Amino acid sequence: MKNIQFLYLRSFSKTGGIEKFNKLFMLALSKIAQKNSINPTFISAYDTFCDTNYIDKDKFVGFDKSKILFTLFSVYKSFQNDITILGHINLSLVGLIIKIVKPKQKVFLVVHGIEVWQKQRFFKKWMLFKADKIISVSEFTKDIILKNYPNISNKFCIFPNTFDPLFEWPQNFEKPIDLTQKYAINQQDKILLTVSRLEYSEKYKGYDKVFETLPELILEFPNLKYFIIGKADDIELKRINDLVKKYKIESYVIILGYIPDNELIKHYLMADIFIMPSKKEGFGIVFIEAGLCGLQVIAGNKDASKEALINGKFGEVVNPDDTQDIANALKNALKNSLTEIQKVNNQQLIQKTFGFDSFNSRLTEILFH
Repeated sequence: MKNIQFLYLRSFSKTGGIEKFNKLFMLALSKIAQKNSINPTFISAYDTFCDTNYIDKDKFVGFDKSKILFTLFSVYKSFQNDITILGHINLSLVGLIIKIVKPKQKVFLVVHGIEVWQKQRFFKKWMLFKADKIISVSEFTKDIILKNYPNISNKFCIFPNTFDPLFEWPQNFEKPIDLTQKYAINQQDKILLTVSRLEYSEKYKGYDKVFETLPELILEFPNLKYFIIGKADDIELKRINDLVKKYKIESYVIILGYIPDNELIKHYLMADIFIMPSKKEGFGIVFIEAGLCGLQVIAGNKDASKEALINGKFGEVVNPDDTQDIANALKNALKNSLTEIQKVNNQQLIQKTFGFDSFNSRLTEILFH
């Protein structure tokens, strides 16, 4: 029996790519435990509750921002465990303490994106060298780390994201009537969509570049509408509204704010094109979600987004700093809608490449080899 503890920051109390990854990582560990000799425990520095659709509440402990108690408990529990998995490099100090007090403990580190793209210092740097395995969600993130630390290449496992198996992904791609009525979408309208957390500290998602293209696009496609989904902080919301006024596109941009996960699929289905020309994605779960829902997908080419697009096997990548490149990609997508067969083929390709069964198999391989 392998006893495993997964230490993470947040999953159930915040929305975002890493939070989704953590949730599905824990679900996978729970599923693996049903078929293999492992006993997982999930310990959060910030969450105070868990969703029992993903994990057993008896396996969960949350510390509500109490870093000292979180650290002490995690170190204490390590004496009962064979493997500690750190869900974020910000937990490096805890991992290093565990390595000191229990040297034979295997410590794995999950790395995502911008949190590890710079040279690390102190505990974070030491953790990269002390980790028994580094689980990277993309080749892009692995390559950046190795540019800074080439001597740790033997530690890496590539472990791409997955999509939520508990959601009923669409069997057809018709636009939901209730949403088209709610948002006054006509049959002639073409809908652009971005799904992202809207934070002032993360001004790299590329929706501001899309705003720049809209005045030109609207001349050719007057029935265009651009919906943005995501929880916004006050500063970023003001910045977005100021940009919308600057480009005089108030009638074309709709900020929906936070939409619960169980409503997201319907909102993907109401759109035609998913666009997020980001520059700092460690992977980008939203791209595969959009592809599963039959959307044309446009992403940036300066981060790991292209890996989510299976290196261009579906969707298109653009230079996120080139407004004209973005505009040209949007014009092409608006003029050339996907056929039903293309949508189904994309969905099948995504399911084969990033499906939860593959995610499970990869994690099992990492744990047992």
